[in-house]
Formats: sequence, C-alpha cells, structure tokens
Amino acid sequence: MFGMGFFELLVVLVVAIIFLGPEKFPKALVDIVKCFRAVKKTLSDAKETLDKEIHIEELRQQSLEYKKYFEESAQNVQNSLKRELEEVKEIKELQEFKEITQSIAKDNPLDSLAEEVHADEKPKVSLEKKPPDAPR
Repeated sequence: MFGMGFFELLVVLVVAIIFLGPEKFPKALVDIVKCFRAVKKTLSDAKETLDKEIHIEELRQQSLEYKKYFEESAQNVQNSLKRELEEVKEIKELQEFKEITQSIAKDNPLDSLAEEVHADEKPKVSLEKKPPDAPR
C-alpha cells in the first residue's frame, strides 16, 4: 500500500500512537478510514460519470452519422424524383407536340392533296392471273 512495506507501516502506527495517545488513536484511525473511503467513492463516481459522458458522446456521434446518412438518402430520392418528373414532363410535351402535328396535318389541305396524288400515282397491280382471252 502506497509503496510501503510492513516495517514502514509499523513505524507509522507507533509514531501515531505516541503522537495521538491511546485515547484519540482509535477515533483518528476510524476518521482516516472514512476519509479514504470517501476519496475512493468520489473517484469511482467521477469515473462512472466520465464513462457515461463518453458513452453519451459516442451515441451523439452515431446519431449525427445516422442523420447525415438519412439526409443524403432523402436528397438522393429527391433528385431521383426530380429526374423522373422531368422525364414525365418531356414525354407529355412530346405527346402534346405529336397531337398538335397530327391536328395540323388533318387541317392542312395540301397534305391531304399530296396523299391523294401519291395514291393515284401508285400502280394498281393485281397478282391474280387473268384469263388470256380477257380484255385488257
């Protein structure tokens, strides 16, 4: 204890008995033991408090990491949804453009005339065999 051997402890006890006297020595010994116990308890409590604080700090760090992870995940989902919505808007615009061009084509008489001319220019060939005596 305290780096002292048996002989050193015996010398301290003899000096304490001589200095305090046989009446006060037992009370002083009890007070010294109480003091050591109080110091030991205080150190133990301080250690527990530090351990709790360290554990709380670890939990805080973990919660901050989870928060960062969830924020990044939410941002990724949000960006993905924005891209999907942009694609849907583009598809809708293309569909509207297609409908407009179809309605213009229906309303444009030149296009319908061009289609009629192309239809008239196509030769009408029949794949059926005609009898040789049939008029041409």
